[in-house]
Amino acid sequence: MARTKQTAKRYGKRLITWTRFHLPREQEWPTWSVDHPDIHVGPLAGAKGLWKASLGRMVDNPEQAAYIIEWFSLDDLKDFQSSPACAEFLRNLPKDNNDNPQISINSDSTLQHADASSRFLILKHATERVTPKVEGRVTFTTFLVPRNVDDVYGMYNNTFDRVFRTFNPRDSEFRFSAVWFWVLAEDEWVEEKFGKLESTQEEDDNTNNNNNQGRTLFCNFFLWQRRLRVDPEHEEPSAADPEAREAWNQAVAQAMPPATAWKQERWDIRELPRFYPLEPEFDPELSPEELEYERERKRLLREYLQLHGFEVGGRSE
Repeated sequence: MARTKQTAKRYGKRLITWTRFHLPREQEWPTWSVDHPDIHVGPLAGAKGLWKASLGRMVDNPEQAAYIIEWFSLDDLKDFQSSPACAEFLRNLPKDNNDNPQISINSDSTLQHADASSRFLILKHATERVTPKVEGRVTFTTFLVPRNVDDVYGMYNNTFDRVFRTFNPRDSEFRFSAVWFWVLAEDEWVEEKFGKLESTQEEDDNTNNNNNQGRTLFCNFFLWQRRLRVDPEHEEPSAADPEAREAWNQAVAQAMPPATAWKQERWDIRELPRFYPLEPEFDPELSPEELEYERERKRLLREYLQLHGFEVGGRSE
């Protein structure tokens, strides 16, 4: 409901955050310790700047999940990270099966920013061109460039896009699409896979550009989309095919250097269902006279539509 009002004032591509957590195989969605009307987004429901939320599960480790959020701006994300809602959000997304979150919380129930930020991988689109949604079965590949990259778009365009623009891991007739991001802020997963990067306090304070800390990461989401007649049934044999793996290795080799390391995962991603509050039939601020007028106007309109053969109250498909 609030989304349409926000979009009128916001332009440009949105930021994406990934928060990894443990989700039992038999549990379809995350749950919250407090009941929320919008049950799948829980404490996120009233967050400023929230556009969309999705759930990802790793194909090769289905209990490894990711809560994926699209934000209008970095400021919106920062506001959420320092709010009580973020404290509740992270408390209910355990890192692993034995996790008992020890989150540093201030006296006003807000999180210390450093504790919250380590759970959010922040991704920024590498290009402003129109790109498809990242959903369904995806191959998620992260590339490490071990230096500052001032011209992120230039490196994406001249190296990664050039190498992977026509890449096809199965050398078949299927058409694929991909979406590229670069990492604006790292999370614990990046440290686990690529090592902890030592930084100065001055660099830590520059939260708008994690790039200054001495390395840059590019992320490629290779989409196996049903609308392109490519789906998980095609991806499964490709993932197990040694020739497909070799095709990946050969393509990655063309991006080395500048990249020096890469990690790859397979994910299933789907958008979380939303439950929006019902709009009141009439403006609650109307005076009794105005309310009576609106009711009569609506009655007359209904009669007019019925008289001309329209099905009042029907929903167009």
